[in-house]
Amino acid sequence: MTYQTLPAHLDQRGQDPAHTADHLMHLITDAISNHPRSLQTAIGPSEIGHPCARRLGYKMLGTGERPGEVNWKATVGTALHAWLENVLDGANDDYETRTKSGQERFYIEQRVTVGQILGKDINGSCDVYDRATACVVDWKSVGPTQLAKYKRFGAGEQYRIQAHLYGRGWRARGLPVDTVMVVFLPRNGELAETYVWHEPYDEDIAVNALQRATGIALAAQALGPGALQHLATADAWCHLCPYFLANSTDLTAGCPGDASRVVRRNSVESLIA
Repeated sequence: MTYQTLPAHLDQRGQDPAHTADHLMHLITDAISNHPRSLQTAIGPSEIGHPCARRLGYKMLGTGERPGEVNWKATVGTALHAWLENVLDGANDDYETRTKSGQERFYIEQRVTVGQILGKDINGSCDVYDRATACVVDWKSVGPTQLAKYKRFGAGEQYRIQAHLYGRGWRARGLPVDTVMVVFLPRNGELAETYVWHEPYDEDIAVNALQRATGIALAAQALGPGALQHLATADAWCHLCPYFLANSTDLTAGCPGDASRVVRRNSVESLIA
């Protein structure tokens, strides 16, 4: 291969190597910040089951997220999803050839509508639907501490609800759903450490989560930012919340977090029970 000489006005040889590193980090940071996932403003299935009602309230109110570190861990997860999509694409080709059916086994990264909140469709991208087993699959890339927690206590309500919401989305498209599954892949370990959680699909889990979210939306609609003080909080990695502001006394500026680690309840809670 013959390489062309770079034009003189673009030649930056002789500069400190830190210049190259800084430029590369800028490109990475900019790509993360402008990724569609980072720019998403509408609430999705992955958030509906979040234990903190106030966090959902901020989202329902359209509150801008506070500036924070770029989400590198989520970016690694997104890259892993893309790799897994290629793996299953290849598996689909093999399945069509082997079964001579002309049909693929896996539906991959398909958009589904899981329900509505105040008349607005709630859409999300489901990682995998296995047609052969009527199983909905969601990939999660997690660190060692979280992986150990999920192995001990199960998927947790937020991920559990997300899986059932996707199940409801596939049912709405006319496909059977027997099982929902979350596959926790080790971000810092070996593949053998993977934990697979699954349970039978339950429509009520999805419906109840949508009803709770609708109640939060109604409170936000009726009271505006004033609803925030009435919405229950939960100790759920508050310091990573995009609405967290340490020691805040003004909820419109940010939430101080759930210092008591106890969910607070009051009259508005009847809307979101």
